[in-house]
Amino acid sequence: MNLSNPLRIVCLILALFVAPGCVKVFENDHDLQAQKALKDLMAIQDQFRQKNQRYAKNLVEIEDYQLEYHSGIVYLEIESADQNKYRAIALPAESSTARVFAYDTEQGGYYEMPEEEVASYVLGALNYIRNEQRQKRVIDVVSGVLMVVLIGMGFKLHGLYKGPNSGWALVPYFLTIPPLVMSVAAMNHMNRDIMMTPLLQGLIFGSIALAGLALVGSMMSFNKIPPGDNRSALAGVALCSLMIAVFNIGVLVQTYIKYSEPPSLRDTYFIPAPPRPR
Repeated sequence: MNLSNPLRIVCLILALFVAPGCVKVFENDHDLQAQKALKDLMAIQDQFRQKNQRYAKNLVEIEDYQLEYHSGIVYLEIESADQNKYRAIALPAESSTARVFAYDTEQGGYYEMPEEEVASYVLGALNYIRNEQRQKRVIDVVSGVLMVVLIGMGFKLHGLYKGPNSGWALVPYFLTIPPLVMSVAAMNHMNRDIMMTPLLQGLIFGSIALAGLALVGSMMSFNKIPPGDNRSALAGVALCSLMIAVFNIGVLVQTYIKYSEPPSLRDTYFIPAPPRPR
C-alpha cells in the first residue's frame, strides 16, 4: 500500500476534525435553554415594536405573546427598553459554566458576555467555576500536545519504515488519532448537563467509524506486512493501533449510551403555560 495518498487523506480528516473546535462542541443544556429563551424574546420584541412603536419594558407586557421557558432553570430579564432600543439578558438560574447571553441594540445585537462583564451577573460560584474551567483547559492543552507528539511519531515511523505495504500498519495508526482526540475530550467534558447535540452526535459516530476502520486495517495489516527486518517494528505499530482503536470505540460507545438519554421532564425547555382566567 502506497502511503503518500492515504497520508494526504488522513491530514484532510484531521483538518476537518479540528475545525469543529472553533465552535463549542460540549454545550451545557441549561446554557442552550437560556440562549433559546433570549432568542425567542428577541423575536417577540420585534413583533411588539411593530404593534406598539416601542419595545416592551418588562416580561409582563409581553405575556400575551406566550413566551415559554422554564423559569426555574433560566433567568430572563429585560433590563432597559424604550422606543428605539432595549437590552435583555439570559443565563441559567444556577450557572455551572459562567456563561451569560445578552441582546443590546447599542452593542450590535445578540452576544455572549466576556468574562469581565459576566462577573456582574454570576456572583458566588464564579471563582469556583473559573477554576474548574481552567483545569479542563489545562487537560485540553496537555492532551493536544500529546496528540501532536503522536502525529510526529507517526511521520517519524513513516520515514524509518517506508516501503512496500508498510502503509497497512501506518495508515491505521493515523486513523486512530482523531477518535483519540474525541475520546479524551469526551472524558474531560461530558457530564449529565451536556446536551447531546447533532454536532456532538456526528462527531461521536464519525469517530467510532474511523476507529472501526483503524481496527479492521490493523487486523488486516498482520497478514499484509512483508517479511524482513522491519516486520516486527511494523507489527508493533499495528498492535498499538489496534489497542488504541479498541479504547476509542469503548470510550465513545459508553459515552453515547450513558449521555444520550433525553432530558427529564423537569428539564424540558417548553413548559406548557396554564390557561389564564377570562
